Amino acid sequence: MTRRYPAGPQGLLRSLNGRAVLEAIGRDGPITITDLAGRIPLSRPTVAAAIAQLTEQGVVAEVGPVTGRKGPAPTLYQVNADCAFAIGVDVGHRQIRAAVVDVTGRERARVRVAQQGHRGRDALVEQILEICVDVAGQVGLPLEGITHAVMGLPAVVGTDGRALSYAAGLPDAGRGLGEALGRAVPVPLVLENDVNLAALAERIHGRGTEVDDFVLLSLGVGLGLGLVVDGRVRRGATGVAGEAGYLPSDRMIASVGERRDLVQDHLGARYISARARELGLPGDGSPRSVFALARGKDPAATEIVEDTARSLAYVVACVVPLIDPALIVLGGAIGTNGDLLLEPIVRHLADFSDFRPPVVVSGLGQDAVLLGTTTKAAELARESAFTAATTSTTGEPQMSPH
Repeated sequence: MTRRYPAGPQGLLRSLNGRAVLEAIGRDGPITITDLAGRIPLSRPTVAAAIAQLTEQGVVAEVGPVTGRKGPAPTLYQVNADCAFAIGVDVGHRQIRAAVVDVTGRERARVRVAQQGHRGRDALVEQILEICVDVAGQVGLPLEGITHAVMGLPAVVGTDGRALSYAAGLPDAGRGLGEALGRAVPVPLVLENDVNLAALAERIHGRGTEVDDFVLLSLGVGLGLGLVVDGRVRRGATGVAGEAGYLPSDRMIASVGERRDLVQDHLGARYISARARELGLPGDGSPRSVFALARGKDPAATEIVEDTARSLAYVVACVVPLIDPALIVLGGAIGTNGDLLLEPIVRHLADFSDFRPPVVVSGLGQDAVLLGTTTKAAELARESAFTAATTSTTGEPQMSPH
């Protein structure tokens, strides 16, 4: 009778050394062996051996000699960007955007199409799959050659990573969509709430890089919060953290047993369009049109903007005492109209609360969710590639008699 045991201490040590070298190259590369040995607690021969193995594995590549130094020119090494690719997909209410990134996070291809969810769940799944195949093909890969895919959806994603809820903008309110996507996409797939991914993008690439605690207040078709606490995006026990549209509204006093209006009843694209029609505004009634009119000093449009700012200030007042963020970041298609919204939000916040954190506008624009998906996808692909490369140096599991 035999049992399998993991590789012995030498194999484990090689794995740990290889991982340390890879992480350092990823952080500091391009870099020479000598410079690398001076930055991590490993000898030069150990670093050289690890780089030789990692180069053979295809995760590290030579990028030419150092120039401008006396004597023989040492070789520079960096992570091989082509050792793994990942896909990020932003499934919006009206558009779907997808991008391929390499293991370093650099975008290599992108597509954008109109969302076809009105044709039903199966049609939407087929469309997303086609987009993934298309964008993978742009970098010369079949979809099966992609390491990971991450999709942002306007929905709460359950703890199982597939069940969707609070997804009014998706076919059948998202019922069965997550499971269908998991079956259709032939690579490891992560589903996540779109605002949470936008908050991740703000944390890594945007306004949240200098603070550990901030709130992304995203307003578009609906309202959502991305909560970053201690540097991490918080989803809550069931994924509904940040669904601020379900806060009770401050605009009515309900009798006992009567449910109050919700904040989302007075915010977002549909509400703005309805108010534009009520007030007889010219144009198509879209938020874009309304805000353009407000910039032209139209009094009715200005009233709608003021109304929107008041509701946003109320949400901020509700959230700030609970989380104590260092920053409030305005995002989303409507929220990024900071030239019109910032001043009235701050003004109304003074009426609602004694707490006044700084309020700023996101600089990521319409790419926030997609950037969040590709950031997360690249991290997952990087981890998979690094793990595969370093554990493969330990050799096959050893057989030991019992």
